Amino acid sequence: MSQGNNDNANGLPFDFLDKQLQEDKNMQGILKTFYSAIDVLEADLKKALALQEDRTLPLNDQIKLDSYLAYLTSTLFWINLKLQGVDVSKHGVLHDLGRAKELLARDKEINASLAAPRLDMQAAKRFIAAGTHTRFVDMDGVMVTEQQYKTSLKKN
Repeated sequence: MSQGNNDNANGLPFDFLDKQLQEDKNMQGILKTFYSAIDVLEADLKKALALQEDRTLPLNDQIKLDSYLAYLTSTLFWINLKLQGVDVSKHGVLHDLGRAKELLARDKEINASLAAPRLDMQAAKRFIAAGTHTRFVDMDGVMVTEQQYKTSLKKN
């Protein structure tokens, strides 16, 4: 993050604030949190752009990265507009943010459905077919097939 020439003891530029706000500890904490969040976003953006340049990712990961970059850049532009005092409620950036959110949600939904357990239809059909033709009888608390029951009656 580039910093101005007039930095305070914390290393953060507060020269744009009036004297009262420069000395306000609450405002200093808010700005410190803001600048650290921007630093994290900047580091994430650099990593994402480095991955983007390589183009060695699988297609699914490349789609995730592109969606993430679209969301990140739209978010940063939205933050910039808000900091400049622009009313973003009717700005086109909200549409871009919504589309990027939808892309990320759709990707999450697809990956969740791919990771969900699947039913082996052929095995299920075999189990059902085998079970529908067999009748069971309770023989002194033990479930046996009807054929086994008849065989045990003949032996006695």
